[in-house]
Amino acid sequence: MEKASYFKIGVFIIVGTIIGVIGVVALGVGTIFQKKVLVETYIDESVQGLDVGSSVKFRGVQVGKVETISLTSVEYATKRRYVLVRIGLAPQVFLADAGSPSFVTEVDKGLRVRLASQGVTGAAYIEADYQDPARNPPLEIDWHPRYPYVPSTRSRITQLSESLEKILRSVESVDVGRLVDGLEKSLATITKVAEGANLEKIGGQANAFLTEVRDTNRQLKELIGSNEVKSALKDSAATASGARQIIERAQGPVNQMLTDLPRAAESLERMVKRLDSVSAELPDTSAQLRQTLQRLNRLIATQQQGIAATVENLQAISNDMKELTESSRKYPSQVLFGAPPTPSKVMPR
Repeated sequence: MEKASYFKIGVFIIVGTIIGVIGVVALGVGTIFQKKVLVETYIDESVQGLDVGSSVKFRGVQVGKVETISLTSVEYATKRRYVLVRIGLAPQVFLADAGSPSFVTEVDKGLRVRLASQGVTGAAYIEADYQDPARNPPLEIDWHPRYPYVPSTRSRITQLSESLEKILRSVESVDVGRLVDGLEKSLATITKVAEGANLEKIGGQANAFLTEVRDTNRQLKELIGSNEVKSALKDSAATASGARQIIERAQGPVNQMLTDLPRAAESLERMVKRLDSVSAELPDTSAQLRQTLQRLNRLIATQQQGIAATVENLQAISNDMKELTESSRKYPSQVLFGAPPTPSKVMPR
């Protein structure tokens, strides 16, 4: 019985070991034979807590692992003491293989990596994300990278520590003794002013002021509630209503006038066109008038003697008519019947 139990235990251990080996091989084969793309970055700070195999995450999603950690002076001929970190990325990350134009475009857009802390254990990992290229320029290098280069930025812990150091330096530069002396002098001055002030008198004046404010408030309430104010408000409402009616009545004529304005403008435009045409014809009319006057002057010049004789005849006829008129007035019978009879020679008695 005991031998059978040992046999079963041995078979169970052997089968479990075989299953475990098969599982490890099955899980590791995908990782071993999985194609990956190597990129490298340079970090100008301590990488304490970062180890080979640490995760590389893009916005919280694991996209690769840390392959090697070294110094730039070991890999390249340079005096710069940067930490060189090579990262293995999945080929489908960032649209294409590293080193292609599309990957370089992503770097130009602001793709950066930085050291991040994982909880309180002290372990660190690489965090990839897009940052402002102007505020996160690449580190200066004097060598040609063997693998595609992804610039790095300072970790949040380093940024926080640098900000705290700046604050501490500012605090150290403050003259605390002088500040305390100033505060003591200010407190002493305030104490003297408070001791010299007549607080009772100030309190009485404050009470009197409050009393006046209460009286003013009461009078204001009485004024608002008086019949005169109410009637004035009613009159104002009636006035506003009358003004509204006047505006409504005037709205129709104003609208009619606005409607007639385009027609009046058209009539005015036609009249202006007619005036323009008349003004255009004025030079021709004046030329014709000038020619007529010239002809009249020539006619008068050629017939001047005949006109003078005609005028003299007219004057003679006028004189004769005048004499005839005077004779008819004095001797109407002579005008009608001829000359008067000769006078009689009978002697007077």
